[in-house]
Amino acid sequence: MISPQVLAAAKQRQARRLTELLDWLAIPSVSADPRHTDDVRRAARWLASWQRARGATVDLRPTRNGRDVVVARWPAAPGARQVVIYGHYDVQPAGPGWSSHPFRPVIRDGVIYARGANDDKGQLFAHLCALDAWPGVLPAEVIVIAEGAEEVGSPGFAQVIGELRGLRPTAVIVSDTERYDDGTPTVTISQRGRLAASLTVDTGGTAVHAGRLGGAVVDPSLILADALRILRTELFADTIAVRSTATTRTDDSIKRAAPGRATVGRGLDKRVTLRGSVGVTQLVAGTGGASLPSRAVATLDLRLPPRSDPADVVLRARRLLASFAPHVRLRFTGGVPAIETLPDDFVRRAVDQACTAIVGRPAVDVRSGGTIPAVGILARALRIRPLLLGFGPPAGNAHGPDEAMDIAGWAAGVQLSAALLSALTRPIRAEPVPVLRRKDHHGEIRQFRCGELPVQLEGEGR
Repeated sequence: MISPQVLAAAKQRQARRLTELLDWLAIPSVSADPRHTDDVRRAARWLASWQRARGATVDLRPTRNGRDVVVARWPAAPGARQVVIYGHYDVQPAGPGWSSHPFRPVIRDGVIYARGANDDKGQLFAHLCALDAWPGVLPAEVIVIAEGAEEVGSPGFAQVIGELRGLRPTAVIVSDTERYDDGTPTVTISQRGRLAASLTVDTGGTAVHAGRLGGAVVDPSLILADALRILRTELFADTIAVRSTATTRTDDSIKRAAPGRATVGRGLDKRVTLRGSVGVTQLVAGTGGASLPSRAVATLDLRLPPRSDPADVVLRARRLLASFAPHVRLRFTGGVPAIETLPDDFVRRAVDQACTAIVGRPAVDVRSGGTIPAVGILARALRIRPLLLGFGPPAGNAHGPDEAMDIAGWAAGVQLSAALLSALTRPIRAEPVPVLRRKDHHGEIRQFRCGELPVQLEGEGR
């Protein structure tokens, strides 16, 4: 099992590594904002330089979106097994509500607060610190693949992965999820799919006086509200129930992850992992005052339940809104299907061995409501089910204000990563990604490989 010297080295270097992490977190690598294009590049160069200084061979692979994929190969003895570690160095926009500056990292009460501390710089850096703690050569060749556009849907990532040569991994490790609770290692065995869309209501003409013409002209905001109500209540009304043996989170634990927010009913874990949802991330309609706009737009985030077909969801949404023609236009801008990520038996046993050695208990399996586009891309390209092993805290506020990573949990992640690398060095044959077959809403059988999107959409989305 894991050498005590490796764990001791990781602990001894922790203070210095945390300082380096804070330096990386201070780079505002916001991929969604063109004003931060240079910062995204700077974060990529920082990551490449850090790994080169520790003996890795690093390439920056350009993508059509202008954000490099950093590919680092950490050497091992000839004939050693191979492990791929995936992460991303781009972050979400900060937004309001922070207690401190999102890109001036601070540590309060043993917790790091900064954008990217949890999603995903902090989790990825835990793996890098584990690799750095090994004396001499690693027990397996490790290829670290980090992209800079995960938060905008990973455009161009599939092409880069398809062009890489010599990938034959025993395991693909993704740490971009959270722990079940503070002391329990957690494996995510499924993720919901996602469709990004915009819903536009255009009644023609221009804005008019609300007093003179209110009640006489069609109000686009009211039509938009009706259309959203129909999507929310009917789009996923016939979702097929999925039986799950995964550990479920309590309603209280989910409420703690969204402090101050009202929640919907009970059984919240099923709502966010096994059911579809219609979310509105932006509303634009007029400028206020006593005028009625001629146009209203909603930006939608649709999360797809397990075993749903994105193509069917698209068709159903269009049919539900057909009666609103000609005023309503529904445009889909990208999508990712739901995916099952239960690792094969060898990898799952290796996880439990590592977790038991480090924290005294095996990992639990959970389902996630989130969507990581790269998971399906890696599954399809490498023909292996990725292992989603989360180091993030249960209330890490990814995508929200005061994003956080507890230092104790992060340090445990470093040691867990080192122990897992040791446990994965036994021989194993990776199983191929299965072909899924299922019926659509018309009773027709469709098939596609796990991670593929069986519908042609306009662009890509996260």
